[in-house]
Amino acid sequence: MDLPETLTRLESLETCLLSLLQEVRSIKGEIQKQANGNPTLEPLLDVEELAKILGLDVDYIYRQAQAGKIPSKKIGKYRKFQPSKIQSWLEKKNS
Repeated sequence: MDLPETLTRLESLETCLLSLLQEVRSIKGEIQKQANGNPTLEPLLDVEELAKILGLDVDYIYRQAQAGKIPSKKIGKYRKFQPSKIQSWLEKKNS
C-alpha cells in the first residue's frame, strides 16, 4: 500500500470515528438528562377511558373514585386517574 492511499484511508477512518464520537456524546447527554431528574409526566386518564379499560360502568367509576376506593385526583371539575397508581391499586386488589 502506498503512502497517499494510506493517508486517504486514515482520513476516512478519522471521519467515521468523529461521527461515532458525536453520536456517543449525544446519547450520553440524553441519558444524563433522564438521570438528572428530567421526569416525564404520564398522561392522565379520564373516567370514560378508565371505564373502558376496566370494562366497568362510568357511573360506577365515579362513585368508587368519590368514595376513595379508586385512586384519583380531582382537577377542577374533572376526575383524573394516574395509570401507574391504577396499576398498583389493581395489583393490591388482586393479591
